[in-house]
Amino acid sequence: MSYFMNNVMGESIDEATIRSILSGLLGSDDEHSDVSLVHESGWSLSVRPDKVLRWENVEESSVPARELPLGSWDDVTRALSKLSRGDVQAVSA
Repeated sequence: MSYFMNNVMGESIDEATIRSILSGLLGSDDEHSDVSLVHESGWSLSVRPDKVLRWENVEESSVPARELPLGSWDDVTRALSKLSRGDVQAVSA
């Protein structure tokens, strides 16, 4: 399975740790306010500084996007890790 993840400046970063990328949210501004991970299946998680994730399939416009508020950065990291492994059902649950 492959995926790519963008930092707050929209730059794709290969093989970086998820926690390192999430740390970029600490200094984010209104223009660069999220980081995202997109799996090869089209499923995407975008993360904002308030730990709310946007869950959507960027290749299927018929599938509505959802917001997933999470309680901790550990929860955010787990969700991103699941998606990076292609475990879409675990993220959707």
